[in-house]
Amino acid sequence: MPAPASVLASFELADVRYDVPGRAILGPVSLCLEPGRVYGLVGPNGSGKSTLMRLIARDLVPSAGALRFAGRAIGDWVDRAFARKVAFLPQFTPASDGLNVRELVALGRYPWHGMLGRFGAGDAAKVEAALERTGLGALAERAVDTLSGGERQRVWLALMLAQDPEWLLLDEPTSALDIAHQEEMLQLLRRLSREHGLSVIVVLHDINLAARYCDEIVALGRGAIIAHAAAGEIMRPDLLSAIYGLPMGVFAHPVSGTPIGYIA
Repeated sequence: MPAPASVLASFELADVRYDVPGRAILGPVSLCLEPGRVYGLVGPNGSGKSTLMRLIARDLVPSAGALRFAGRAIGDWVDRAFARKVAFLPQFTPASDGLNVRELVALGRYPWHGMLGRFGAGDAAKVEAALERTGLGALAERAVDTLSGGERQRVWLALMLAQDPEWLLLDEPTSALDIAHQEEMLQLLRRLSREHGLSVIVVLHDINLAARYCDEIVALGRGAIIAHAAAGEIMRPDLLSAIYGLPMGVFAHPVSGTPIGYIA
């Protein structure tokens, strides 16, 4: 009998570790990430956020423990099959010299047709849908290198959408953006999750952005999970102090009521 959909689309980590010679970087970490949610990975520099993300994305291999996706050991997935389910945007994106927006987004179809496969009408439709969802239709013929930082991030997001995945994994997608483009990116990710059923994991430095746009927050410190809870439950002075090692306070946004953390 097939496993339930909620199990098939989940990431499950059991006592996962990642070590380098002479040093433990992450773990042991046990965690279950269910579909249809927006997860924020937060914590200070060196806490293990990007390492955890790269393990989930199959960019790193665990040193110990079990990591499963859709009920299967993550190492048992064939690369192209995994890429049809999960799209990953690393912290540092590859060069896009000489490509226009539509050409770069079209690379997202690679997991479906391969290097020698034919790029067909179905692929073209997925690319156009990705451009529309990210508001890039008017920029489709522009060279990627001529765009602003915020526009380029949307192009990479469109490439991910063109993969037609179930999960979007983004490592610090807002780190080089101004506050307006940070808000734009996270609003877009939340809308994609709500309107298209996409599951999202995003590494963020700003706990207030995470609390505003994520359904759940996974907070890390020194390679361990300090807290994993609904965003509103994380925003407590004691937990924020434990995460960041500083005295922290919380107040409610005067308009939305969203909790906002600050250094006390």
